[in-house]
Amino acid sequence: MVATMTSLIRIQTQLEWKCFRGNENWIAFNDALKLTVQAETWSELMESINETLDAVLEDLVHTNDLQKFLVDHGWQIASPLPVEMDNVRFDVPFSVVLQSGSHEHANQ
Repeated sequence: MVATMTSLIRIQTQLEWKCFRGNENWIAFNDALKLTVQAETWSELMESINETLDAVLEDLVHTNDLQKFLVDHGWQIASPLPVEMDNVRFDVPFSVVLQSGSHEHANQ
């Protein structure tokens, strides 16, 4: 069995996620990407944000829309794309802004 090498693609951007504690879960949303994630714990929320960004970008690779998406959002790739795009992961820097109990996004 041959192990498949994973390529890491670093993205140059800075996303801001707003988050708050709901009744039972942490909820984070990013208006620019129109994404919302939730998790039971803070660490699971951070992991969920990473996994969601990775899944979105991986889908864009498979639909050949990654380059257009990057340009449309003003993002850049920090290094050349790998030749083989079958097994990639994305490193997208983000910051988190804690909202004090705000549920207004959840009602939109």
